[in-house]
Amino acid sequence: VRRLLGEKAVAAAKAVKYEGAGTVEFIMDDETQQFYFMEMNTRLQVEHPVTEMITNTDLVQWQLEVAAGNRLPKLQNEIVCTGHAFEARIYAENPENGFLPDTGRLVHLATPQPSSDVRVETGVQTGDVISVYYDPMIAKLVVRGEDRQAALRVLRKALAEYEIVGLHTNIGFLRRLAESPDFIAAKVETGFINKHLDELFPPVAQPSAESIVQAALAHVIDSSTKAALSTHGGLASPWAAIDSFRLNAFGSQTTTLAYGDHQYTAKVRVVGNGMYSVCVTSESGDKIAEFHNVQPLWEPLPGGVGSTSAGGHLRALLNDRLCASNVVFNDKDSSITVFDQGRVAVFKVPVPQYFDDAGAASPGSVTAPMSCKIVQVMVEPGTEVEQNAPLVVLEAMKMEHVIKAPKAGKIASVYYKVGDLVEEGKNL
Repeated sequence: VRRLLGEKAVAAAKAVKYEGAGTVEFIMDDETQQFYFMEMNTRLQVEHPVTEMITNTDLVQWQLEVAAGNRLPKLQNEIVCTGHAFEARIYAENPENGFLPDTGRLVHLATPQPSSDVRVETGVQTGDVISVYYDPMIAKLVVRGEDRQAALRVLRKALAEYEIVGLHTNIGFLRRLAESPDFIAAKVETGFINKHLDELFPPVAQPSAESIVQAALAHVIDSSTKAALSTHGGLASPWAAIDSFRLNAFGSQTTTLAYGDHQYTAKVRVVGNGMYSVCVTSESGDKIAEFHNVQPLWEPLPGGVGSTSAGGHLRALLNDRLCASNVVFNDKDSSITVFDQGRVAVFKVPVPQYFDDAGAASPGSVTAPMSCKIVQVMVEPGTEVEQNAPLVVLEAMKMEHVIKAPKAGKIASVYYKVGDLVEEGKNL
């Protein structure tokens, strides 16, 4: 099949007298094994690193050599394929919301360590903004192994080491995909996602007690440090400390963390110099776990955006398990993300009710499903509309989306005009 595909691709290029780097796309029937021509692009495709990884070539360099009229560095019979490679596109998108694109600032970005078997091709770093004007791809993660199984192991490890905070990404979805038995067995076709919805979009599992404790400890330590530094011009002061210090007694702080529809309470009690005990309870008051004599080591992460630190690296012995995690704070949505050796948990610190009420959508409101640009407004205050009538056209990542009326009624207010940029969840 590989030989036939190559022959047909060369024949297509010769038919139009094309000389240069190009990519011919085919589609194959997985039942009959027959393939059919789709299109030809007179350029390298975004997947070209997969070829480079298994042939030890630089196709971009080859493209420039051909354009300059030079000889190809190798002939076809000199190219040797070794191993297996995968490319995973790291996208700013929300798989749980129909893979709609997302935008926002990269509050935290940490990639796997590049090596001869791991490539990370990207043009962004912590602090950069993924905007509505361009494709939402953050990076290309390309891996290689001696065979398919080995390459998948490298891919799963690399995805587990990828950390992004600030917007939705498809990293979790890619991890579940790479762990799917049918994907591992190469039983892949265009209907794969729809056939494996339950496997790729499982119910949200509740966080471990260790993750809750790490989020609570990081929140307490970071809040205490920032309060002391911000009050006295960057100089720590005992009068500004909020570390629960008490004369002749040990103090404590209680942190409430929301995870999906559930809330957890972590009571952090000081039991010595830099030593804590932590008790985790559910929203009903049931004790989940308790950890004694915890001595966390906290090292702020460099490059915090808009604050003293975007988070830190936390090391702590929680009973018999040594935890070493990156804990990242996002002020935009009051979240705390714990990256604990491949496991990820995102908590929200509940805000006061009056803040929630101020930002809540009123009944009958229509909100933006993603960060976007307004390209057309079809109604105005006073317009009477039927259910499913088009209201607004949004543009995000080179795609247009029509927002329709959820029910019949009269338009009371229109908050944005053509050309305005709107954040996800804002009332339209």
